[in-house]
Amino acid sequence: MTSILPASAAPPPRRKVPFAQAVRERTLGNGARFVTLENHFNPTVAISGSLNAGGLFAPPERRLIASLTAGELAKGTARRTKLEIAEELESRGASLSFSSGSGDPVGVDIAAASLSRDVEVLLDVLAEVLLSPVFPENELEKERMRLVGVVREQQDQTAVRAFETASRRIYPAGHPFHRRSAEERIAAIESTTREELQRFYEERYGAGTLLLVVVGDVDSAGILDGLERRLGKWRRGPSSEISGPAPVPPAPGSETVRMPDKASADVVLAQPADLVRKHPEYVACVLANSALGQSSLTSRLGVRVRDTEGLTYGIHSGFSATHLGGPFAVSLTVKPESRDAAVAATLEEIERFRREGMTAKELADEKSSHVGRFKVDLASNGGIAHALDAAVYYDLGVSYLDEYPSLVEAVAKDEADAAFAKRVDPDRFTIVSAGSFGTP
Repeated sequence: MTSILPASAAPPPRRKVPFAQAVRERTLGNGARFVTLENHFNPTVAISGSLNAGGLFAPPERRLIASLTAGELAKGTARRTKLEIAEELESRGASLSFSSGSGDPVGVDIAAASLSRDVEVLLDVLAEVLLSPVFPENELEKERMRLVGVVREQQDQTAVRAFETASRRIYPAGHPFHRRSAEERIAAIESTTREELQRFYEERYGAGTLLLVVVGDVDSAGILDGLERRLGKWRRGPSSEISGPAPVPPAPGSETVRMPDKASADVVLAQPADLVRKHPEYVACVLANSALGQSSLTSRLGVRVRDTEGLTYGIHSGFSATHLGGPFAVSLTVKPESRDAAVAATLEEIERFRREGMTAKELADEKSSHVGRFKVDLASNGGIAHALDAAVYYDLGVSYLDEYPSLVEAVAKDEADAAFAKRVDPDRFTIVSAGSFGTP
């Protein structure tokens, strides 16, 4: 076929349809929300989703019930055993998982993937697991034994011990970000019953807080109809309202956890913060933190404490911002004899950063980096599904994916500096180090 374009002209680029136009959404009468996006680039499908059934909703002294319930969902249903479910998925190269961790006390994460030709089977299994888990006692016993082993193994890790101790100093018992002692967690794990999981499932699981995002080589109308057919009659369940704990004051001070025979030590500097994912200053805070301590190789803290002074093997900082505002924390790994100098350099650099703020080059570099990573993440069905899930889960809206690059570009230096400085103050840090430090 003869081209009608001049020989020197390239074909016009394909116009990218905004997510707000390409996405199809449906909310059912029972509250379930479904989001789909057709992407026929390859014959795969990815599912990302959530339920409000995290540790925040479990009894304060039994937070682990939330993670155990999520982890045991796919261990057996009224119709099939764990092995039969696994064989159904693995024979097709498909996957399905449910998880709930302390990083997000509100949600249970749902993740699934398959070839597009097997999406109906994947949705069948997903619905079956959500609607009819039975929490087999033999599977729960295996999980109890595994978790006890994990907790005991983690107690030999200096990073874990430092972070857990810091969380106990900052957050009171019963707070969703409080980490109980290993002995308390082991006792809770060993005493958890199948009846507790079943009761928590019946109280917290339901369509009212269910969100499922399906992205890939699918027909959106068919997927939405199929999800409604499978899940449209599920009970609504609890309200979607999220009532977080009251803010906690800083707990400045220091503590050393002495652990014998450790070649390296870990230090955590942490303080409570009020930053949540939906806050208008979230992007500004993230950009500022990236310049300060996101990377051990290129950030202020990495260049100063690691490269220039050689006081740490690695150093990172970050906010924990979900529906709830978690801690701002700096973590570093050091030789025991370098701890005091490394902590002093870290505090000095943070104070200088608060005082002077970002440089124009740092801000420009971080903007470019964040927008670039955002676009790379959207290069796969899984990345798109996860991004759409987060946008809807945090009530930002689907259009947030279209707007994000411009939101990043619009952040001014003064805005980023001020947003960070009002949330991070070295005088408020709880400083905990764990390792072999000799005699007190």
